[in-house]
Amino acid sequence: MGVPVYLQNGKMYGTVCAIDPEPYAFTQDEIEVMERLSSIFAVILENATNSSCNTVDDKLMRLEKLALLGQLSAGLAHELRNPMQSVKGFVQFLFEDQVDNHFRDIVLSEIDQMDNLIHDFLLVTQPTAPKKGHYDINEVVCETVEFIQSKAALHNVEMSVSVDSDKFDVYVDRIQIKQVMINILKNAIEAVEESGKVMINVSTIGNKEVTIEVVDNGIGIPIAVIGRLGEPFFSTKEGGTGLGLSISKRIIQEHKGTISFENKKDGTKVTITLPK
Repeated sequence: MGVPVYLQNGKMYGTVCAIDPEPYAFTQDEIEVMERLSSIFAVILENATNSSCNTVDDKLMRLEKLALLGQLSAGLAHELRNPMQSVKGFVQFLFEDQVDNHFRDIVLSEIDQMDNLIHDFLLVTQPTAPKKGHYDINEVVCETVEFIQSKAALHNVEMSVSVDSDKFDVYVDRIQIKQVMINILKNAIEAVEESGKVMINVSTIGNKEVTIEVVDNGIGIPIAVIGRLGEPFFSTKEGGTGLGLSISKRIIQEHKGTISFENKKDGTKVTITLPK
């Protein structure tokens, strides 16, 4: 016995069939059961189709936004960087003969900050392909921690590194992975209070991939927004752009890895997994 499965638009999707090796006449009760099954399958298929369409539409909309943003940011970067360099040169010239260059340093620092922000916009909207090579992940992590140690000391934050292997080579873009680590560590340092702690654990999973965990004892991330971390222009920090985590997420995806965020009892844990 075959019962058709109709969708809401009247189109027949398929049939629900019942087969018995010994032919006999189906009872009315059996026919009604099959018809109910057909209706249930129709609802399931309709929901699955709508969900899939909504997901595709959302992705297309995001791609369109990024494409438009890429065009705008490229033009904006060109139009802003030229006058910024002129301003920077004039500021250096005007303050050249002054003994106290405190105000000059502030202006130049703000100009550099604007240039870095423009650079981040371009990275998000016009990403570059990673230039990969074989590197010891322990060495990459330790170099990054050493680089950012001064920021941790400024905030009176204690940093510690733990590795479970003497050497583990991964096929990555060394500069991009260091950039990811800097973004994650900066967020961790800023999240903890004075005398806080940030722990970095590097562990290998068999001989195929490595996991880097960054754990802090800061204020944690609101559960309601943890799923939005990594979206461009979404940030839980006042004045934040969200570009750092967005760039980090894209870089890890380009490396066929994963990055996840988890609230701990006290603080936050960020887990990065990279294949060998």
